Amino acid sequence: MSRYIARCLVWGSFSWGAGLAWSQASPVAENNTPPPAPSGWMYSLGAKLEIGDLRRLEGLKLRPTLGLRYGRWRMGTVDSQTWPSFGQALQDSNLTYDWLKNSQWQTALSASVVNLDQDRTFDALRSGRKTLRAKAALNYTVNKHWMLGLNVSHDLLKRGDGSTLSPTLTYLQTLDQDSAWLLSAFTTWGTAAHWQSEAARTPGSALRQDAGLGSWGTQITYRQRWSPQWAFFTQIGTGRLIAPTAAANQTLGWSGQLGVLYFSH
Repeated sequence: MSRYIARCLVWGSFSWGAGLAWSQASPVAENNTPPPAPSGWMYSLGAKLEIGDLRRLEGLKLRPTLGLRYGRWRMGTVDSQTWPSFGQALQDSNLTYDWLKNSQWQTALSASVVNLDQDRTFDALRSGRKTLRAKAALNYTVNKHWMLGLNVSHDLLKRGDGSTLSPTLTYLQTLDQDSAWLLSAFTTWGTAAHWQSEAARTPGSALRQDAGLGSWGTQITYRQRWSPQWAFFTQIGTGRLIAPTAAANQTLGWSGQLGVLYFSH
């Protein structure tokens, strides 16, 4: 019963925020066009504490973070000016090329080596099946509160990662020029190969033989910039697999992150 109550609270809060924002939303500011990407190097350094299970405070991992940018090429987060209100669900730190970016449309192309037995680019050097995953992201800023997104991934080497299609919806509430709340929701459609690899990593999951929707999730993020170079963030997220991939005894899990960042610019 508790997992249903939690799900109702998450989606109920999201629906309430959606109705409130649509009733009060205003058009995107005319001067919201981002400045051109700098031609020199930019970087960020930081650390984050990942909490795999907030209910039991299990799965704690302290990881370093690194962001780099040169022109349109980037890896991770590097711009302190747009950082409080930048991004949405399913963002990653892969090598990325920002193809198109203006006040409303943003597109990016990226690629990464992933460990299919770990499902982490960070664990690409560990033993297990590995492949090259290509990803394309398209984001559309509806107004100052709402962003629609679409993420597409494909296994270039055809080693078991398959293909996915993930629409996202993000609500942004800016508190001031240095802080903001972001609430995101997403779902993922995948091929049978993708869900079979997912089931192999998740104890008790069923082996799915067809393509279709296989997971959903939400996350809420708070970002605070202390100074032009120092910032803090915290994030809580939840999600689960959808039948028939889901395990019979699967419960709604909650994970979290805490982190600090230092920006060179």
